[in-house]
Amino acid sequence: MFISKYQVRISDINYGGHMGNERSLVAFQQARIEWLETLGLSELNIGENRGLIQRRANVEYLREISLGDILNVKIYPVEIRGSYFILAHEVNNQNGVTVLTGNVTLGAFDYTNKKLAKIPIKLKKILEAEKTTEG
Repeated sequence: MFISKYQVRISDINYGGHMGNERSLVAFQQARIEWLETLGLSELNIGENRGLIQRRANVEYLREISLGDILNVKIYPVEIRGSYFILAHEVNNQNGVTVLTGNVTLGAFDYTNKKLAKIPIKLKKILEAEKTTEG
């Protein structure tokens, strides 16, 4: 499990005065970038000449999010397959209330040959270890 902090900024706010729905994916991506950095990886380098490509995302909005809110974005793997994995996200406000949840399906991608590839061994071991600890 990894937790990132995300402060809601003016570019996240929509005409209704709260965080726009597409901006949750930005918070998810920021948490993912920070998590990968702690592993010595990046979205374009997850090992073995591969990067990540987002295949699918879903978000469930539970509470309104406002300008200046500090969000805790928790991510952890929930499914691991040969060429892709799913990261779950739970986002809580400063009071610990869950404001949104979701998941993102990420594929290991060979950008040189423009095709899906197996998850690199090092990353797969990390995902499996973190999935085990999350239950």
